[in-house]
Amino acid sequence: MTDKRTIASSSVRERETFLSWLLALALLTLPSTLPQASPEARYQVPLKLGDGWSTAPADSVGVDSDRLASMTAAIRAAPELGVHAILIERDGSLIYEEYFDGFDERGGQPLGKVSMTMETRHDLRSVTKSVVSALVGIARAEGAIAALDQPLIAWFPEYPEADTPERRRVTLAHALSMTSGFEWNEDVTYTDPRNDETRMNRNPQPLRFALTRPFAGDPGRAFKYNGGLAQAMAAVVQRATKTPFQEYARAKLFEPLGITDVNWRRLGNQRAMSSSGLSLRPRDWAKLGKLVLNRGAWEGKQLVSASWIAQSTSPQVSAPKSFSYGFQWWLGHSAVRDHTVAWTAALGFNAQKLIVIPEYDTIVVFHASRESVQMVAPEIELLNRYILPALL
Repeated sequence: MTDKRTIASSSVRERETFLSWLLALALLTLPSTLPQASPEARYQVPLKLGDGWSTAPADSVGVDSDRLASMTAAIRAAPELGVHAILIERDGSLIYEEYFDGFDERGGQPLGKVSMTMETRHDLRSVTKSVVSALVGIARAEGAIAALDQPLIAWFPEYPEADTPERRRVTLAHALSMTSGFEWNEDVTYTDPRNDETRMNRNPQPLRFALTRPFAGDPGRAFKYNGGLAQAMAAVVQRATKTPFQEYARAKLFEPLGITDVNWRRLGNQRAMSSSGLSLRPRDWAKLGKLVLNRGAWEGKQLVSASWIAQSTSPQVSAPKSFSYGFQWWLGHSAVRDHTVAWTAALGFNAQKLIVIPEYDTIVVFHASRESVQMVAPEIELLNRYILPALL
């Protein structure tokens, strides 16, 4: 994620070095970096496609459509922001859905101007971790994972050298809340050989790499962002359920939600890249937000237990810049019109965000291409300048 004041991130950054700027963006006064909307601004109701979504005009659910139209015009006037898609759901219906041409990059290499449509799968980057969290919750409800206070290393008997009293202090709960105490460096670019996620992904034994990091502190004491822990938790789900991880995700989550167009990148050893590798179409990603908003229910069926949704989206530890962190979900807030709006979010580098706003029965999906250089991350400015005022 990346929320609030000015960001001096380079376009070669390949993923979540967002930790140093998160809430600073969401809470301060926003600069006027977006152009004003043109007089031709217009609002259009999302199409009804028979894909599990109902649609409705924004004004019919108390949302200011003129303000949303102004947001559309402002984005189209500034393709350099790299915004690709924004969707808004309120009171059970999609009320806003727009796709934009914008600049993109992959692996730090510019791709030029690209087009985005509702049929385009978009990289979710680290929002993938929140999907892993949901699957942990499903396995937990089924009894495959008995408790979260189990030692993480106990699930990996193939690494007996790592099964020490010191490492047995690290539990599944510590892995989910990123409080393992392990040393882990994702504060440098992902092209930097010192980056531990890059090192893990290139290692012939990525799980061993993640599970044998030196300790920087005691487990449970402090938050440290660590993609290796998400990779380990996906392996725990696979071993606990005796089902290939991607197959378990399809059967327990994607298929019940009507999500069929899924791509999950793999590591060299064919494991799903569970820290960052998932790609979905924007409407499908919105369904996962609706699942959280509905406390784990979809069309009358409980896919994830309500108790897991509550636990995983509750603060487990303080995170950088006044954020809190649950079990692979972020918790933040925005200040709009002297009102503080709390939200839960799945966050990924290059401005991928799924924001759940329970107070207003609303979810917002953002996709973009990169963090803006020398300006506020565009999606947070858009959230605070247009979307939340339209709700209020």
